[in-house]
Amino acid sequence: MSSATPTPSNVVLIGKKPVMNYVLAALTLLNQGVSEIVIKARGRAISKAVDT
Repeated sequence: MSSATPTPSNVVLIGKKPVMNYVLAALTLLNQGVSEIVIKARGRAISKAVDT
């Protein structure tokens, strides 16, 4: 059984998808009026999150 907590709406989780998917997710949040966006990544995806 998983005890995962729900992700807040201002968080973009970086993974294996193309970079533009995450850029569009961040832009969508900005257009919705979110004042702060948190970009999170783990493992090999950290370099993708930092470099982009």
